[in-house]
Amino acid sequence: MDIPIVVNPADPETALRRMLALLRVAPLDFGLRIQIGEFLIEVGETARGIKMLRSCADYCTLAGFPMRALWALKLVEMYAVDPNMVERGLNILANHYARKPAADWGEPIYEMPLPKRDVSLNDLPAALDDVILELERRGTDIIRGVQFPAALPRFPLLSELERDAFLRVLQSIRLRRVPSGMVLAREGESGIAAYLIISGRVQVTKRGTDGAATTLAELGEGEIFGEMALVTESPRVATIVADTPVDLFELPKTVLVELGTDATQLQSALSRQVCDRMVKNLMHLSPVFRVLPQKRRAELLSRFATVLVDAEDDVIVEGQSPRGLYIILDGLIQVTLRKGGKRHLLNWLREGDLFGEISLLRQTAATATCTASRRSLLMFLAREDFETFALEFPEAVAKMHELGEFRLLENIYTLA
Repeated sequence: MDIPIVVNPADPETALRRMLALLRVAPLDFGLRIQIGEFLIEVGETARGIKMLRSCADYCTLAGFPMRALWALKLVEMYAVDPNMVERGLNILANHYARKPAADWGEPIYEMPLPKRDVSLNDLPAALDDVILELERRGTDIIRGVQFPAALPRFPLLSELERDAFLRVLQSIRLRRVPSGMVLAREGESGIAAYLIISGRVQVTKRGTDGAATTLAELGEGEIFGEMALVTESPRVATIVADTPVDLFELPKTVLVELGTDATQLQSALSRQVCDRMVKNLMHLSPVFRVLPQKRRAELLSRFATVLVDAEDDVIVEGQSPRGLYIILDGLIQVTLRKGGKRHLLNWLREGDLFGEISLLRQTAATATCTASRRSLLMFLAREDFETFALEFPEAVAKMHELGEFRLLENIYTLA
């Protein structure tokens, strides 16, 4: 929504009039309708407000706005009105937006945004009861003759899930409302949930070595943050602050336990979300990728698969044939070597580092053991694919060789 509805709790009549004026000029803005439905409940018009929210949930489900539909249903749930109504709506959402063949996905219907300018309160009904009646009529009017899309868009993140898992995640999601200026995630702290923005904006900042905060991004409706907490359990890599009042869907880490065997579907979807974000960073940060032209970086990355390893798992074992080449997207890898009957720490590897390249380039057994110190998300290129990779990307392999030789020297000095 372009213009937030400014509501003065001390003057609900003016707020209701302003909402009606907005609804008259933007009848297809269903985010506006949802906010009106909630406000009607708050001023005591519960039946009318619930009716509007239910109408919005049904329309948004069919029109291709699943997040808006879930927003309306979670508001109904929040006000503890008819749980059967909520369950019905969640089931309809699951029927329409759970996993299906990729070819079946499409685009939402057109939605008229709010006007850039504020609206006049002239020419509205004089009596407040008439204002409320018109709000109800307009707010529950599903536009006659509307052509709903045959192929609906994906629900961000969740459309990777089969129907039953999709429904259980919907049931576990919590609606959060936060004021402008509130810190939603703090760099370095452990995360307990992932978040999907319904409305409003947040700022993503990160502190540099000098302690100054730099703004990395601005996130808005439909965007996700904090998903790393459910994938690798790593500390927050940035601070997220509400730039405006924000409504969020909170997906708690506990949902993975509740899903049981279906948790792998959600973890896979979250991993892909994390990968998309981390890969963009990797292409700019990794010395191996920086030697390639921009177009070839994406081509190179397409050869890799993604692997999620648990804490304490040995990814490469000293003396064994390596399975392939690894690049760390998120995580912490401990490199150790056995000497004189003892295990010696050689190095710690973090985001953007690669390992396994020395054995592949020299065609020898692994020279050290690489162990995940915490759950880590890796990119993986199988050993049998490395030869083709080396022929097609000689610049990248040359950089790997340089880094590998430097690491071997570093290990020698460490052991000495």
